[in-house]
Amino acid sequence: MYNSAPETETRFRAAALTQLGIDLYDGGRFEYGIAAFQRALSLEPGRVRALRGMALCLSQLGRAAEALTYGEKAVELARDPGLAYATLGLVLHRLGRDDDAEKAFELGIKNTPDDYRVYYNFACYWAERGEEAACRRQLGRALELTPAAFTSQPPKDPDLARYSQKEWFVDMIAALKRRTATWEPEE
Repeated sequence: MYNSAPETETRFRAAALTQLGIDLYDGGRFEYGIAAFQRALSLEPGRVRALRGMALCLSQLGRAAEALTYGEKAVELARDPGLAYATLGLVLHRLGRDDDAEKAFELGIKNTPDDYRVYYNFACYWAERGEEAACRRQLGRALELTPAAFTSQPPKDPDLARYSQKEWFVDMIAALKRRTATWEPEE
């Protein structure tokens, strides 16, 4: 028998609270998400997903300056910082620092070139800016990496969800649904 049961329970509770925070964020309940992430971070201060979640919730509530601290900490602590850079990019955008935001997204792609979620977040950034062509490029890359993630449910991000009603987005998803699991990206 080993003595790490309390540590394991603490990590389990922190993980559960982090997931709760993510679910609340996805549901647009940002204040409640912040509370869940704060509790997770009180149990495990270095939990990168909770740091990223705090940054996203705070930035959605117009508290981007406060969110920046969490986004930077997530980048600092992440073993694989691609998603942390994507979160930082969204926060920097909401601070009006789009040049820095784009650099953060590029670092995210450089660090994690095969993670569809980094490209998806970059697409959300372009959607927020109203740049359909750039949004389409990044979303297309995300879809190339893992089409299954997008064919079963609509986008959770409200800005990208707005695009999901556009003909080009519907056509992309329809084409993906017709392909097999061994789908190859179009040149």
